[in-house]
Parts: sequence; structure tokens; C-alpha cells
Amino acid sequence: LLLNADLSRLANYLNPDKKKLAAKGITSVRSRVTNLTELLPGITHEQVCEAITKAFFAHYGERVEAEIISPDKTPDLPNFAETFARQSSWEWNFGQAPAFSHLLDERFSWGGVELHFDVEKGHITRAQVFTDSLNPAPLEALAGRLQGCLYRADMLQQECEALLVDFPDQEKELRELSTWIAGAVR
Repeated sequence: LLLNADLSRLANYLNPDKKKLAAKGITSVRSRVTNLTELLPGITHEQVCEAITKAFFAHYGERVEAEIISPDKTPDLPNFAETFARQSSWEWNFGQAPAFSHLLDERFSWGGVELHFDVEKGHITRAQVFTDSLNPAPLEALAGRLQGCLYRADMLQQECEALLVDFPDQEKELRELSTWIAGAVR
């Protein structure tokens, strides 16, 4: 439910740049989206919460105290802790995603970089790097390191920073690249 969201920003998230992410899964269906405040000016978050709670109780025919569930406070229900842990895992949330390709490109003071990833079951199956940098060796080495890597920001950043051992003279560039990649795949 959208109460008073910036719909222009929402459109950016729902319509990603085609060159950035080409999913091989199911295409989304366009639907009309609106804010509740457009339909009922003055409505508040508290009123929405109260209305949902009231409708829930009316539907199920009884009133109970709300229970807050968090990683620190799980209910004592059969298999709840195991199910919660499984559904909170990286494998559950990302490892079962459909195969996709991701193109990242950025211009740095030291050159342009284009990264092409093919990702299956959360792992990079193919990585290609294109650059007009005067020193492409670290980036060429990065492409090899990323094959088989988990497609997670922290893992990609770790692989970039591991190159500092072999390419200490490019520390500034590699740290800049590492920060950019980590932010681009979040």
C-alpha cells in the first residue's frame, strides 16, 4: 500500500534501465499505481494500520493482541525458527533467482569501465570487462576472479580488493572500482 510515495521515483525502480539489467525471468505486467492520499486526502499511516487491523479481526471473527516478530524474538511455533532462518538466507532470497545478465558501466578519471555479468543461481557464470584505461591488467585479472563468485556486493568488493596484492600501484583505482561495484549491485 502506498500512502504518500513519490511516484516519479517509483517509476524509476519499476522500469530499470534496459542496458543495466536484462532479466530472463517473467516480464512484469503494468498496472496503475496511486497513493491513498490521492483517493482520501488527509489519511494517515495510523488510520491505515487501524483499518487493516479492524478488517483482519472482522474477517477472522476474533480479536487478539498483535505479536511483534523479529530475528531476536520469534514465536514458539513448530518449525518457525527453521523456516525463518531458511527464508532469511542468501540462498533462499538470491540463489533461486532466475538467470539474468547485468551490465554496469562507469566513467572514472582514469578511464571508462564496462562490466558484463551472466548470473545463474546467484553465481557469476561469465564476467567480461571492457576498459579504455591505460593500465587494463588489473581489470582483466578481475574478470577471471569474478567467474564463479557469488553475486553479492561484499563478495565482488572482496575480489576487487584482493587485486591490491598483485597491483599495488593501482590502489587508488582499485579502491574506487571496488566502492563503485559494491554500490552498483546492492
